[in-house]
Amino acid sequence: MSNNYTVDDNSIASNPGNTELNKWVWFCHNKMFVSLLTLFLICSLLATMVIDVMYFLVTVIAVVMNLYYWVNKKEHFLSGDSNGGIVVDTYPTLIAVNTNLTKGYGHFPVVKIMKCTSLKNVSVGDRVPTVALYTASTNDDLAHWLDFNPIPLSYATNDAKIIKLAMQSYPNEQWEELEKYLLELEKPYKPGLYHVDKEQSNWNEQLNDSLSILSSIELEGGSGRINLMKIVISVMVFIAILYGLKIFI
Repeated sequence: MSNNYTVDDNSIASNPGNTELNKWVWFCHNKMFVSLLTLFLICSLLATMVIDVMYFLVTVIAVVMNLYYWVNKKEHFLSGDSNGGIVVDTYPTLIAVNTNLTKGYGHFPVVKIMKCTSLKNVSVGDRVPTVALYTASTNDDLAHWLDFNPIPLSYATNDAKIIKLAMQSYPNEQWEELEKYLLELEKPYKPGLYHVDKEQSNWNEQLNDSLSILSSIELEGGSGRINLMKIVISVMVFIAILYGLKIFI
């Protein structure tokens, strides 16, 4: 892929999502965060116009944050790697997706189990298409990616034809592999990233050859998102306090 601004162009997905982001569909699955981000922009604009022009810098920050957010989501579903997922629980809704974290050399299979509470009308065993971006290590010599973040394709589009085409792009071997890997995981399933097939892969060659379960990065409340939400809320509260002081002073 080329001409991406938030996605690394040096790596190309073997099965790219090639899906245009429908912002309304995305909003329906991420109401709280999108509303908060939009409110942040509105509040900063009002603060600049009504309170003081000094808030223009806050407005610039809000604009940049909004632009980056939407461009990143757009590029995620256009350039990200599409993989099949299986619903493994519905209370809450958990989806398991497998991939190979290799950068071209070696075999580093993993299963990611993620919580998707806004995904409705699904049953255990249902198959769903997802699109993921991969997280790189600061160590360029590391032979594999650190993590990947699959998101259900239905978060980006409600077009049944697009979802059907994505499902048809997954070979039977991929589904069989995922089902085999799931047998290695303990139940009840918990969100996280799991190293699998360790005897036949290159995981044992790593310094840490124990089962890796990373902290869950939930679609509706991951650690990175929570931190960003706290920043947005703090700035809006700060603006409100300054406006109140201006009224009473």
